[in-house]
Amino acid sequence: MIGATKTHLDDSEAFNDLGHLSAAVGHHVINAFSAVVSNAEMIRSRCSLGGANQTDFEALATSIVEAALGASQVARRLIDWTRRLTAIETQTPGSAPPWVDINQLIQEFVEFQRANNPLNVEWQLDLGPVPSIIGDRVQLRSMFDHLIRNAGEALTEGSGRVRFSTLVDGRNWLVIEVRDSGCGMSPETLKRATEPFFSTKSGHDGVGLTIAQAIWRRHRGAVSIESTPGQGTIIRLALGPLSSAAQVDSTSTSPSRQERSLPAP
Repeated sequence: MIGATKTHLDDSEAFNDLGHLSAAVGHHVINAFSAVVSNAEMIRSRCSLGGANQTDFEALATSIVEAALGASQVARRLIDWTRRLTAIETQTPGSAPPWVDINQLIQEFVEFQRANNPLNVEWQLDLGPVPSIIGDRVQLRSMFDHLIRNAGEALTEGSGRVRFSTLVDGRNWLVIEVRDSGCGMSPETLKRATEPFFSTKSGHDGVGLTIAQAIWRRHRGAVSIESTPGQGTIIRLALGPLSSAAQVDSTSTSPSRQERSLPAP
């Protein structure tokens, strides 16, 4: 029975990830078509040829625009369809919203990783007093899992440090940082880090950061990545302003800043 339940949960999580990935691919396709439309519009507006040649040129540009807009509509419908699978506000009418204590979730996630992750990782926590947010615990945990898989792939021989930190910045935004001591990324790789199916490693599907970013976007957050070759990577998750996105939870497990290291067993 336990095995069946686990399989069901694994299938459900995979289906949810597929929804996030589909939405991310849809956004990527729309952005690509937007560039096509823009360039075609430039061709059409700057056409300086005369007579029939100009007419033919404008007709070609119009055809490009119409084809790109039509294809982008299909991608948009895919994104709209995936919202049913990846929505975070699924509570029934009249029920309380699904508030998530981010610090507690991170602590639970790190403790699980410490006990089950085979990598030789030093886990560090620097958790400040932050409010709870409306969210989906399962999706957020999946997001952290994808981020940690990405960090683990960057660690030299599976050994290094991973640091989680939380704070409320001067703009009243919640900021979560996941910092690793891995190999870092080149500027070229960094530009494409969240691109669907992009990977610099053979045999990897290149969707981890894509799905993680899509999950945080569903929570109305923004993702930024800083990385330097040989100096590790910082993934920064921001959400705000908190006046409309979070609440102070008097039962929070982290009323004051906590900082500690959790060495690998």
